[in-house]
Amino acid sequence: MAMRLDSFGLTELAAKPEDAFRLAGLAMAEGRRIPGYGGDYYYYRMGDAAAVIRTRLDPETGEEELLGMDTHAGTDCQWTCQVVKDITPEDAGPLSRRVLVGLAGRDDLAAVDLLCADVLPDLREGDELRLGMAGFPLRISYDEGESGGVVEAQQNATLLQGVVKDAKVGESYLGLEPLTRFVSVTVSTPLGDVELCHPMELVAEGQRDLVKPGSVVSALCELSGNCAAGEYAGGIVFDEDRDWAALSAFFREGGGARLRPLLRSDCACTFLENRQEGQENALALLMMVREDLAAAGLNRCAMGRLTGEGIRGRRCLLLGNGEGFAFLCLAELDSLGRVRELTITNDPALEFEPEAGR
Repeated sequence: MAMRLDSFGLTELAAKPEDAFRLAGLAMAEGRRIPGYGGDYYYYRMGDAAAVIRTRLDPETGEEELLGMDTHAGTDCQWTCQVVKDITPEDAGPLSRRVLVGLAGRDDLAAVDLLCADVLPDLREGDELRLGMAGFPLRISYDEGESGGVVEAQQNATLLQGVVKDAKVGESYLGLEPLTRFVSVTVSTPLGDVELCHPMELVAEGQRDLVKPGSVVSALCELSGNCAAGEYAGGIVFDEDRDWAALSAFFREGGGARLRPLLRSDCACTFLENRQEGQENALALLMMVREDLAAAGLNRCAMGRLTGEGIRGRRCLLLGNGEGFAFLCLAELDSLGRVRELTITNDPALEFEPEAGR
């Protein structure tokens, strides 16, 4: 999860801590804000390069806290892939995720650092992702001939081999001031096209004439996939499916702060006979309930539907363990898809059946 400014020839922009803070401040002032569940991102274009700033509210002061900076490319390349495994390092910064991705029926696997991962309500094995893809080569080679079409995860990096579809000189700017030029090639791979960005100095001198369409490129890359793509380009999406996904992630794993954007300011939460009104009170009750359920081993979640007369088909979240479900959670949403009211109950009069699937 390195900040690969070197791939764009922009290392000097963050050579010193004060330089990095200056760049982050500029990105937060002039970049596009992308709201996530647990924090916000700021996407700042610098020509064909981009800086992505991770932030969240400090729970003690309520002020915006700078968490870190990532880099990306202004690319149109996208992958639609599946999460195979979460491989996020233990020392990864907040709002940072790394996953193995692939396609059903193929052996190709890629290790991808996810940008803006917190716009997703949940992230589990088997989930489909749509990612804006860029790669930052550690080593690269251009040759003639045919490509074997390789995508192979190598711990934190990925070995790629594919055919160059497009090659251009990428340019970086800060405001209207031109900064650097670098190589930008679009490469076809079995998982989709990816834009590789690197300085020309990374290419052996005898291969530089082969940096062109039709050549075969082999590279060991750090891959970056932007989750703020497609329907998530503007950040969080509120609707029934995503609200339930975020609530399921909370009951499984905790992290109550991620629910705050989901709950209206006048949200109410009822657990058995305990009813709390207002976002903060409702959130406090939810966190207490989650801790009690986890302590009792009731952290299994599944979607269900009520089957009783008059309420047949209404969706609910089932909470329990491997032996069955002890509680169910009902939600009322407003017209914008945010939660107006949550009810967690074990009322035996509410009959239900689990939905098919996970």
